[in-house]
Amino acid sequence: RRSQTFADALQTQINALYTEFVNMSDPAQRSLIEQKRLAAIAEQDRVNADIARHTKALAALEDEARRANVPAGWLR
Repeated sequence: RRSQTFADALQTQINALYTEFVNMSDPAQRSLIEQKRLAAIAEQDRVNADIARHTKALAALEDEARRANVPAGWLR
C-alpha cells in the first residue's frame, strides 16, 4: 500500500513537471525540468516493478497457505 501511494505521488509530480515544462519558455530551465521529470519517471518505474514483485510474492504465499489448509482469515 505504501509503495502504491508513493507511485501515485510520483505520478502527480510527473504531471506537475510536465505542465511546468510545457509552460516554460527558457531552454535552460526546460532542460532542468525535463531532467527532474525523467528522474521521477525512472523512480516510478522502479516502484512499479517493486509493486509487481511484491504482489506476485503475496499471491504465491496465499497459494502456499491455501495448499497447507491454513484458514483464510489468518492471512488478512
